[in-house]
This record gives sequence, C-alpha cells and structure tokens, in this order.
Amino acid sequence: PRRNRSRKGRAVDISTFKHELFVVTYDVQKILHETMAPICQQHGLTLQQMHVLMELMRTPGLTAGQLSDQAGILRTNFPSVCRKLEDRGLIERQRSQTDKRSLRLRVTDEGRALMAGIDEEVQRRYGTAFAAEPPETFDTIIEGFQALADFSKKLGR
Repeated sequence: PRRNRSRKGRAVDISTFKHELFVVTYDVQKILHETMAPICQQHGLTLQQMHVLMELMRTPGLTAGQLSDQAGILRTNFPSVCRKLEDRGLIERQRSQTDKRSLRLRVTDEGRALMAGIDEEVQRRYGTAFAAEPPETFDTIIEGFQALADFSKKLGR
C-alpha cells in the first residue's frame, strides 16, 4: 500500500509531479485491469470497446473521427474497433440529418442493454465496498481526475 503523501499547499517540482503521474497512472490502469477487464471479458468486450460505448452513450451522434478523438484511439485503429461493435449490433451508423454525407454513431438498444448488464455486474461485485465509503472519498477522486484533465489541457495535449 502507498502511504498518504498529501502535499496540500506545498509547491511540487516537475520531477516529483512526473513521478507521481506515472505511479498514479499505473495504479489506475492496474485497477481497471483487475476490476473492469474481467467484467468486460465476461460480456465479450475489451476495455477499449467498453470505453467507446461509454463515450458514445455520453455523447450520442458523434462521427467516427470525433469518437476516435474523444476516446483517445488512433484514427487508423478506430475502424476495426467500430466494426466489431457494429458487427455485434451494439452501435449503428446513421446519416446526419443536416449533412447527408456525414455518418453519426449511436449505441443501439442491444448496446444499452449490454451496458446495463455490465452496470449490474459492477454493482454486484463492488457495491458493498462503494456503499461503505463516504461520499467525500468519491468527490475527492473525481475532483482530482478533473484537475488532472484541466491541467493536461494547459500542457497542449
């Protein structure tokens, strides 16, 4: 277990920030692979496909390019990710109402049902641990994620 190294109110040098960024990023990836990957696999998805479905549910009607950018997947790799989800009937392409040349992506009813099943499995496996944790814990975690995302924009990512 990592020790609590609160730095509130103290300056952080770039080297310390870089180190902490790598450690925390690795920890988050490990958490995803240990908790969410098995659930995704149980439902026939990869973490990347799950991420695409989550982004598309959050922002329906994106073009493939927009979704690729939003999900952080190289545009050269995105068509195969998209095709696998389409082949399973989890997403569909629809012509844009405003630009008939443009195709917009949407999660299908089957895709929404799959995501609901995943949510139920997450609740079944981890609901007790979540319920035992004070809401402030999740507020702090989410605020940290948002602060990191905001800061990364300043770095020109």
